[in-house]
Amino acid sequence: MGSINPKPFVYRLMKTLLHVKAKKLWLLCFIAFFPALIFAKDFVVYDDILEERTAQKIEEMGSELFAKSGVKVILIAKKSGEGENILAYEQNFVKNLTTPYVLLTLFQAEKKVDIYASEGLEKEFDREALLSPFPWSGTIIPLLTSKKNDVSVGPALLNGYAELVEEIAQYRKIELESAIGNANKTTINLVRLLIYGFMIIVVVLIIYKRIKSRG
Repeated sequence: MGSINPKPFVYRLMKTLLHVKAKKLWLLCFIAFFPALIFAKDFVVYDDILEERTAQKIEEMGSELFAKSGVKVILIAKKSGEGENILAYEQNFVKNLTTPYVLLTLFQAEKKVDIYASEGLEKEFDREALLSPFPWSGTIIPLLTSKKNDVSVGPALLNGYAELVEEIAQYRKIELESAIGNANKTTINLVRLLIYGFMIIVVVLIIYKRIKSRG
C-alpha cells in the first residue's frame, strides 16, 4: 500500500481556513460601511438623525430642481462634525462637484448650520434669511432651537431645504411639482406663532414676578 501524501490535505485545509477568514473580513467590512452606503443619496448625505421618509422627500425635490435647472442642492445632516470646521468640511466636499451647486450643512452636536454655494449662485436665494436665528425671518434655526436634542431635526431641515430649492426655482422661473409650497409655509407660521406665544408668556411672567416682589 502506498503512503498518503499530506500536502494536498494541508493545502485544502489552509485554503478553507483562508476562505472562511476572507468571508468574515468581508462581512465585517460590509457591516462597518453599510450605514454610510445606505444613507448616501444623490442630494442628501445623512446619518440616523434624519428619517428615511424626510430624506426621500428631499431627494425628490433636489432631483427635480437638478433635472430642470442643472443646480445641485445637497443637504448634509450629521450628528457630529467630529471636530472639523464646517466651512473646511464643505470646501473639501465640493472638490468633486461640478458647478453650480449649493450645500446646506448641519453639524447637530456643534449646533452649526451653514449654506455654501458655488460662485454666482448666492444671488438666487436669501442666505441671510434662511440662516437667521430670529423666528420672524429664519426658516431653519428657529425650528432647530425650539426642539429638544432627542427630537428629530427632520422638519427643520426639510423646511430649510424646501425653501432653498424653491427660491432658486423661482429665480429661474421654474415650477417644481415636488415643492412643499403653501403647506410648508403654514407649518412655519404655526411654529412661529407658538414661539411668539411662549416668548410673550415668559415676558409677562417675569414682569408679574418683579411687580409682585416689589409689592
